Amino acid sequence: MIRAFACLLVACLAASPALAGAWPRTKGEVFLAAATRVVAARAEGPYSIYSNAYLEYGLGDRLTLGLDIGHGISGATKTIAFVQHPLPIRSDRHRFAAQIGVGQISGEVTLRPGFSYGFGFGHASGTGWFAIDSVAEIRLASGRTDYKSDITLGMSHGSRMKSILQVQTGLSHGDPSFIRLAPSLVIRTGARTHLELGMTRGLVGDHRTGLKLGFWRAF
Repeated sequence: MIRAFACLLVACLAASPALAGAWPRTKGEVFLAAATRVVAARAEGPYSIYSNAYLEYGLGDRLTLGLDIGHGISGATKTIAFVQHPLPIRSDRHRFAAQIGVGQISGEVTLRPGFSYGFGFGHASGTGWFAIDSVAEIRLASGRTDYKSDITLGMSHGSRMKSILQVQTGLSHGDPSFIRLAPSLVIRTGARTHLELGMTRGLVGDHRTGLKLGFWRAF
């Protein structure tokens, strides 16, 4: 079931998203996010540590370039450069975008196509967003393909805090499919800087719990 879901689907902060998803970066804008996640099945360990960095640059009003460094769906190390462009679907509130990336996962040349959908809305204390971001990681030498789709609901609470609830799903070749719940709080610490505090909890195919510490910076 999760495999069909991930293949079918194959993240935005208010009007100006963090991980831009379906929203393009403004021309000349640079966004950097980095995080470390510590996970374990039991409180006494053993522990696994995952770190990642994510960079986006607005090349034009509709074209976003990016670099994604960290771990792929399989858990192997990755370095992926990508370009993303909105899809020509007319809607005042809904946004759609396609992405193509290329790089390496575990030293193997990898092609990464992706699709993003976003929907912005208002609520009593601010603005919010709903997003679906999906990618397929295709390793060219082996033909191995992994799938991942993140479903995100976020809300801004005034000008200093945002709450995020994300469901992470994935299918890695040879491994069980997984579903994880990943809530977090994002706190503004400067004019263009945010601190992210979160956790993850595996629901299907991954029964580990994790703690996440990250930051966002716009330039």
